[in-house]
Amino acid sequence: MKQVIVILVVALVGFVAVGCANKNKTANAGVMDVTAPANNSPSAYTPAPQPIAAQPVTYDTMPSNTTGTNASVSSAGGAYTVKKGDTLYSIARKSYGDGKQWQKIASANPGLRPETLKVGQTITIP
Repeated sequence: MKQVIVILVVALVGFVAVGCANKNKTANAGVMDVTAPANNSPSAYTPAPQPIAAQPVTYDTMPSNTTGTNASVSSAGGAYTVKKGDTLYSIARKSYGDGKQWQKIASANPGLRPETLKVGQTITIP
């Protein structure tokens, strides 16, 4: 019986030793390689470009009309017809490029105040 146990132990140790020796060997060594490939390597991974989704265009103010047709404001001077959503600040920003100059418009139009601005009203832009 001792001989059987010794033979089993030796066989088991031999089996474990062979299994551990084969553990470090893989069928495909490239599978375990985690180093980055060289850029000129044909196996270098280059991700495909991702499509760019179109983004809606939003304006803080309406874009200026560069052709000059249908312009309500001539550059600093003339008459302006108030549209829905207009404020003296936004009109000054369109006219002068600086909304803080709304007082120029208010002083050129006696009795005009920001709270009395009405759609369709024609005001003077100095």
